[in-house]
Amino acid sequence: MKIEFKKQYGKGTDPWYAKAERWVYKKFKNPYLQHLAIGFIEWLKQKWIDIKIENTMTDVDRQIKEIKEEWDEEDRKQFAPEFTETPSEIEGLMDMEISNSVKWEDLP
Repeated sequence: MKIEFKKQYGKGTDPWYAKAERWVYKKFKNPYLQHLAIGFIEWLKQKWIDIKIENTMTDVDRQIKEIKEEWDEEDRKQFAPEFTETPSEIEGLMDMEISNSVKWEDLP
């Protein structure tokens, strides 16, 4: 009489691949079929991990792009020069004044 059991340590729910491995060991008694099915599950697990990493990296890239756009907008608001136009003594022309609120001493 041979008794085998597998124990999953830790709290929470089992991932899909652990459930699939248990199902294979339970359903297939032929060791060749077990080996083939476990290999297929391992291959699917690796593909699942690769896709999960790719999706996470895509999400991180999107967040980085949003942060950069926010920083660029803040820089434009903070360091943008101020334009003022006033009527000139000459008809058809405008006097234009450009001022910058940032002093050279304030820059890093």
